Amino acid sequence: MNFNMQEFIKYVLSFYGPGGLYDFNASVDEVKKAIRIHLLNDDVPFEGDTVDRESIRDIILDEIRA
Repeated sequence: MNFNMQEFIKYVLSFYGPGGLYDFNASVDEVKKAIRIHLLNDDVPFEGDTVDRESIRDIILDEIRA
């Protein structure tokens, strides 16, 4: 898979960032922090897909902003 982390960050922000489809004003820093947390979970392979995007959302809302 040809994967670009910057493109994934933009993808996440297009949903959850300012003006995104499900805007909850997620910041680039929150997304990056959530990605680092997600990558530490060895049980979940990182594909940069919808499943990962939704996991990043959950981490931001449940762990970073908790």
